[in-house]
Amino acid sequence: MARRNNADPPKPERVAAFGLGLTAESRAAAYLVAKGYRIAARRFRSPVGEVDIVARRGRVLVFVEVKARATLDAAAESLRSEERRVGKECRS
Repeated sequence: MARRNNADPPKPERVAAFGLGLTAESRAAAYLVAKGYRIAARRFRSPVGEVDIVARRGRVLVFVEVKARATLDAAAESLRSEERRVGKECRS
């Protein structure tokens, strides 16, 4: 995790959560590769936000937001409204 100057060191819980997130992203990327996708980018940043994984299979380009939660319902509930909106727009 990047540290800012004069900042307190990150709390152990945040470090653990960051590690869990990276592990979940790696597992998701491996799953996509196993399904025939090529990973175009990981942790892609733009002025409007970050996308965890950008992958392609043939002419299909997918943007993946990885949520490491205990259940699928908990992961779905954790998405912000902007993330849901982008998902809907991409399906059109």
